[in-house]
Amino acid sequence: MTINNPLTDNSPDHEDQNLVLRARSGDHQALEDLVQRHQTWIYNIAIRMLHHPQDAEDATQEILIKVLTRLSSFEGRSSFRTWLYRIVVNHVLNMKRGRVEVQHESIDFLALRSIGSTVSGTGLEGPLLDCRAM
Repeated sequence: MTINNPLTDNSPDHEDQNLVLRARSGDHQALEDLVQRHQTWIYNIAIRMLHHPQDAEDATQEILIKVLTRLSSFEGRSSFRTWLYRIVVNHVLNMKRGRVEVQHESIDFLALRSIGSTVSGTGLEGPLLDCRAM
């Protein structure tokens, strides 16, 4: 019994190279074929990194748009999958980084509000109270 690992690169690179060349020249079927070939692979990486199916689906769509709009920047110095992998990982890391920054901002805002309320009326009003007005 053979187990298929969806993260392995079992697609011959010459086929990807050919699809990229055709897609660059305006072949819409080649674009569709590239999406069909790599969509599941992209999703599998995203779900492993994000741990939430909806986030992985969103990331997959965003990544596919990014790849298709930047296909002209693929120079062929590496395999297409290697180039695609860097785009996937960088995009997901940026998503996670953005999520952490938003959480920090909301935590900081809540901390400022609670500090301001405990300081209020103690004679320590000043810059902290100015932050509450944000």
